[in-house]
Amino acid sequence: MSTPKRHPASFVLLLAVLPLVASSQTPATITPALEKAMKITVTVDRGADRGQCFGSLFEAKTADGSLVIGAGFQNAYNTRYRADRHAVQFFVRPTDGQRTFETKPLPRPNDLCGAYLYGREEVVYSTYGGNKAWSPGTDSWQTVDSVGGTDETMRIGNGVLTFGSSTVLLNGETILPPPDKGSYQLFFYANGHLCFYHVDRSKGGYRPYENDDDGFSKLHACPWTPGDGQVDLSKAIVLTLPVVGETTFAWGQLGKQVVTGSNIGGFYVFQDGTWTMLRAPVLGVSFQLYSTTIYRDRLLMGQYPTGRLFEYDGEKLTDIAGWPPYLDGVSRSSREAQTTAIYGGDVFVGVWPWGELWRYNPDSAAWTFMERMFKHPARSDKITHPYDVETAAVEGKVSNQWGQRVTSLVAAGPDLFVSTSAKWPCPWDARAFPFLAPEDWKSYGTVHRLAMPGHLGAATHWTEGPTTFEFAIDGPKATITQDGKRLAETALSNSILLRLKGGEKLADAHWGTGIYGSFNGRTIEGSINTP
Repeated sequence: MSTPKRHPASFVLLLAVLPLVASSQTPATITPALEKAMKITVTVDRGADRGQCFGSLFEAKTADGSLVIGAGFQNAYNTRYRADRHAVQFFVRPTDGQRTFETKPLPRPNDLCGAYLYGREEVVYSTYGGNKAWSPGTDSWQTVDSVGGTDETMRIGNGVLTFGSSTVLLNGETILPPPDKGSYQLFFYANGHLCFYHVDRSKGGYRPYENDDDGFSKLHACPWTPGDGQVDLSKAIVLTLPVVGETTFAWGQLGKQVVTGSNIGGFYVFQDGTWTMLRAPVLGVSFQLYSTTIYRDRLLMGQYPTGRLFEYDGEKLTDIAGWPPYLDGVSRSSREAQTTAIYGGDVFVGVWPWGELWRYNPDSAAWTFMERMFKHPARSDKITHPYDVETAAVEGKVSNQWGQRVTSLVAAGPDLFVSTSAKWPCPWDARAFPFLAPEDWKSYGTVHRLAMPGHLGAATHWTEGPTTFEFAIDGPKATITQDGKRLAETALSNSILLRLKGGEKLADAHWGTGIYGSFNGRTIEGSINTP
């Protein structure tokens, strides 16, 4: 990992004595050490926004080694949405991996048997069944505008890209209209290039490519920045794929590389103006990548049918045995790590078909099974998917329709939003599936809010040049401030506060490196001063 650039006086880390913030906790619940607040000030220049991952700001351990404290910008993509590149995360992570959490189901965003989420500006959006935004103030989902399909937005500098149905808009103006033939699918803007699949399956299903008239799938990487106006397709770097109909479930970004795994098993890398095929697709052989997350200097990629994470180091893909482990009492076949995310400084993974949620602590190098996001049916290793036998008896239905997905892991504020689905967000059919009546079907499409102390996220403001972030642990609260304006705050648990008893001093500090990968900006510099 390269050494971060340094700029005199551009980055200062201070552990300062601050007044104790007023709290509803009684003095007996606050340890004496918390009377000295911890304040971390970071000034960075992120450079021009070209869709890059901004990466880690800092990581450091408390002097006794019981906690890691860090901050950075997550780089993740889950079938089919990207994490908010402009949202900063601040975490306090116990190094022994011992954490408490609670989950709460929220009102349903739709009447379908599935929900998919993404987050922007610390707002959580649900896309299927109509675009909706979660409103914490009213504890409800509010309808928002759509330009077609299951929209996704992305901030680029102070502007907003919208990816609609075969269409891309910048600040509401179309910069890429639909093609005359086929469709544009799964847009991804990174490293100054708008990437997407152009697919034409009008003459049939998946088959080897012969010529464009017979159908095609093409990968595009179009050089583009917001000042360019319309996307110029004549400048696109295009790769015609081996199989007609190839598309993707997940994009990824690792440094200067953009990667994508196709639904037929191809794995493609764009770097230095060239597409490269690292893994050829094979019709009839399952190998799908459903999610990507930067983890230090690697890209973790959730795979089917192993249900494990694969690691991409910039040169090769490697299957990581035991990441995550198998759940006792269920089949070990046809598993899929559909979702990955960093929350609270730990790695989270959601696994089909039994709705599993796993957590990995980097310090103890241990996986913890969090919970099944479904309470039914009972685990069984005699079947592959939940309700296989019952569904197979229904004429015309796919037997794994009621497999259980964890479709989204979206961090917002102090929480992690976890959504569920059947194989696809289908309408409920009481006649065909009486075994899920009257209420069990509603487990599909539920959004849960998971709260685990030690995490805080905030939407950041874009600046052309330096900006200053402050991360503070002040009394019982963790706070994030940018350029003097408070962005977010949350309470810390007593267990974390007690561990901070000897934490006025930090050791083993790293600047611009950490769990979120390398800092990708112009300048960053660090120092530690203790009271």
